[in-house]
Amino acid sequence: MRQVEQQIIQGIISGDKGAFDMLFRAYYSAMVYIASGILRDRQLAEEAVQDVFVKLWKNASKLSIDTSPGSYMTAMVRNRCIDYLRMDEHRIKTLSIDDPDVQLKLHELGMETSFEEELFSNSLEIALKQAIEQLPPQCRQIFVLSRFDGLSTKEIAEKLNISVSTVKTQIARALKKMREAVEIES
Repeated sequence: MRQVEQQIIQGIISGDKGAFDMLFRAYYSAMVYIASGILRDRQLAEEAVQDVFVKLWKNASKLSIDTSPGSYMTAMVRNRCIDYLRMDEHRIKTLSIDDPDVQLKLHELGMETSFEEELFSNSLEIALKQAIEQLPPQCRQIFVLSRFDGLSTKEIAEKLNISVSTVKTQIARALKKMREAVEIES
């Protein structure tokens, strides 16, 4: 962990609102991005991330962080998203391990830990935004509808009057471009 990160954590533990604000500004967008990918609902993702920051502030004096703040926040957000999914019984009942979307999400979650340390750098965030901007128009539209607007593949297919398999193919292409952008920055 870098010295600056250690100072921020120590500041938060001692109740320094400025340090907490720095952490919030540094990680909020990335945490919402991660939560959106898991929950597929931007509003719910923002709520989950806010819950994490509130919990972090309320329990600041008890913090014991041995990893980077980014890794710690990612774990907290991932766990909170899992809690949200558990609370949503209808969503749980409709999930099937054989569903290609579920398999894709499981794969993404497995891949996430290999680059999560890099996710929080400003250059990586810029690279991801540029990668999204450079996607072909239909691919970009489908990716945004899926990851940021929280629409299911079926909803996207109906909205754009295309097949579900086309939606899945375009999402897979977009994710490949995102991974390539991350690898270039690493």
